[in-house]
Amino acid sequence: MLNDPAVINTIQHVAKSIAAILNVEIMIMDNKLNKLGGTVNNEKNYYISNIYKYIMKTGDEVIVDNPGFHYLCENCKNYKHCPQKAEFDFPIKIGNEIIGILSIVGYTEEHKRIMLSRKNDYIKFLEVMCQMISTKAMEVSISKKLKISAIQMTHIFNSINEGIIGTDENGNITHFSKTAEKIFKANKDSIIGKKINCIFPNIEINDKGHFPKYDKREVKALLGNGNELICYISTNTLEDKDGRIIGGIITISNSKDIQKIVSNIIDNKSVHFCDIIGESGTICNAKQKAEISAKGYSTIMIRGESGTGKELFARAIHSLSPMADGPFIAINCAAIPETLLESELFGYDNGAFTGAKKGGKPGKFELADGGTLFLDEIGDMPIYLQSKILRVLQDKKVQRVGGVSEVPVNVRIISATNRNLEELVSEKRFRDDLYYRLNVIPIMIPSIRDRKDDIPLLTDYLLNKYNGIFNKDIKEIDYKVQCIFEAYDWPGNVRELENVIEYAMNMEKSNIITEASIPKNIITPCNKKEDKSLDNIVKEFEKKVISERAREYGTSKEDRKKLAEDLNIGIATLYRKLKQYDI
Repeated sequence: MLNDPAVINTIQHVAKSIAAILNVEIMIMDNKLNKLGGTVNNEKNYYISNIYKYIMKTGDEVIVDNPGFHYLCENCKNYKHCPQKAEFDFPIKIGNEIIGILSIVGYTEEHKRIMLSRKNDYIKFLEVMCQMISTKAMEVSISKKLKISAIQMTHIFNSINEGIIGTDENGNITHFSKTAEKIFKANKDSIIGKKINCIFPNIEINDKGHFPKYDKREVKALLGNGNELICYISTNTLEDKDGRIIGGIITISNSKDIQKIVSNIIDNKSVHFCDIIGESGTICNAKQKAEISAKGYSTIMIRGESGTGKELFARAIHSLSPMADGPFIAINCAAIPETLLESELFGYDNGAFTGAKKGGKPGKFELADGGTLFLDEIGDMPIYLQSKILRVLQDKKVQRVGGVSEVPVNVRIISATNRNLEELVSEKRFRDDLYYRLNVIPIMIPSIRDRKDDIPLLTDYLLNKYNGIFNKDIKEIDYKVQCIFEAYDWPGNVRELENVIEYAMNMEKSNIITEASIPKNIITPCNKKEDKSLDNIVKEFEKKVISERAREYGTSKEDRKKLAEDLNIGIATLYRKLKQYDI
């Protein structure tokens, strides 16, 4: 605090004044006992004494009338033969904080006589000088903070629609905007004063106060409730007119990032291909084709029954695409009334219709600019809007409802449907030119009945998911239930399977999902299917499990022993079942 040039000027002025008035040597130090000013020179053997350390520890002033023989001098190199004749040492304080020391020294017997004879006057005078120095230091500190605040407030007001965090030169948070409070779910009073690392643990500020330079960089942040999120930040280091670092500004999101943050952070729907569960050939083929297609800019049409995870694939494609840094915007064409769908897709201008929002509103195409627009249930798109969609695909421009100007957009289109578009085209209910535009790369998502080998993987994932939601510890699904699941056709696909698991998790009281806890409509078709009894279904499942596990082990006696242990059955039982099932 005393090292600021403005404070050092005051220190030098005070030192010269004291030396001239009192005719003694003077030295002024900071709280690290570095010499800042005064008249004591090297010839007079300036060194850090125990007296200075004592003052920094206690905050007490020290009067030494016989240097070299004072109890604080015992460990000094000049003990009992000190060149000083008298010494007055005073702490410089701001409140209870010791920011430095003022020391006057007499080196002659005459200096000693004068200092001791007028001790009380000297003490009062030196206390005033200490107060003068501390006042100047406080004034400079306040002035410095005001300058920092002024610079930070300018940035905050210039970025009012974005989350803003301001810091001082040490990385302590000084400002936390309302938008930042909403994003991080934290009150500013609980954040201000903390290090920036409490929110962004991976941001490091170097010893010169420099932030890493980020421009809309994806980083991990900690929410006020302890959860993590991924957000997009830009950073700037603030400097005064002399180039000294006085703080920093972190900007969270901007107008074009809002939708991406809402989609990928608040809704927590960022998806990658590794998140799509399944190891069967049909799902692996679909994932492989989607991964290859993701790396280009061509339109993609995802086909599949309801509940197969078409939007999941669309989000995974977006995450791997060249548009991944842009937003992912989804719209269900079947879920929005025809009268509203046009304005939702293309937006509207001010006064476009009764009840229109003042200033207008951007549509999904504009919001998806630089990213991906997912048109779900495209087969339900009204025929009169299909021509407008085609126009946007051709011209890459959008005209708002009620508007006259066109807005350029750079959007990748992924569409999805569970309908037979070819039949709709032949019936003139879907434009053939739009169909060909959207169907450049078709991807078929298999139903569960076409990949029943994946049911155990899906159920394991769903168990873990709902254990966390319901705070339960259900470890597995009974093998009879697994048989029922594999025998059922699952017309609702993964969505229906998830609903069944959620239902069972609510009903089940033990730590295993049993037949009693699953919906009855799942069981009934199973019992009728191909006229199989439950006993036969269990045997088929047992054969399948033993066969799969047997392939993982060898055929030696030791391997068979390990297999029996893994299956938790005796070795004799294992050999009997291997023979029974011809494995």
